Amino acid sequence: MTSINDFTESRTTNMPALLQPGQTPATSRTAACIFHDLRQLLTAILANAEFLGRPDLSEIDRNEFFQDIRWDVDRIDTLFSSLLQDFRGGTPLLPAARNIVHTVECAIRMITVRREFRRIAITHRHKGAAVGWFDAARLERVIANLALNACEAVDPALGEIVITTFGGTDSLQIRVRDNGPGISSAIRESIFQSPVSYGKASGSGLGLVIAKALVEDHGGTIHLDERCERGTSFTINIPFVIPGKR
Repeated sequence: MTSINDFTESRTTNMPALLQPGQTPATSRTAACIFHDLRQLLTAILANAEFLGRPDLSEIDRNEFFQDIRWDVDRIDTLFSSLLQDFRGGTPLLPAARNIVHTVECAIRMITVRREFRRIAITHRHKGAAVGWFDAARLERVIANLALNACEAVDPALGEIVITTFGGTDSLQIRVRDNGPGISSAIRESIFQSPVSYGKASGSGLGLVIAKALVEDHGGTIHLDERCERGTSFTINIPFVIPGKR
């Protein structure tokens, strides 16, 4: 029987090729982003489908897994709509007054649906304003990509990931920290510049490249905290002020 990882890996093996020279940069980046996200959604759908096949599943749990599958299918539909829109002339940033707490919850949900990550403790702590001006779908991708990388790095039984968000008057700060082994000094300088995967047999190396691009679309910055003595910590800062409000 084909495993979940085999299934998704076989459909995304050539993702880095989407960033090769000769393609329109905007289209190439959007396609890479979508296929990267698609891999996570397919994995979640397959995991939930396996759970639905269990004979001891309660009706409440069965309905919950079914709704999760419907939610992921809707996300896939949105991703393909974005790709089609990009080929027709580009997908603009779509900021609006959004709740960062809800956005982080959606990102965490995308990760924790995978069985191999369910024992990992993922905590979100928020302070300050919760509602600000950003593109929720794109920022959710950023947070999910960072959290996924963290989940793949930490011990599946002892892993801890802490996501902290702080909404200030003008800016939003997001920090994603884990207690994993950290990022090798050999690749620290290039993690945001090109597809780099370290220590993951099936990694595409696209997660951080995509995260940086989406953060910069918001006029923000993302950096690796070099002062982190244990594990890995990324910090994001983006504008958060709602137009016309001060």
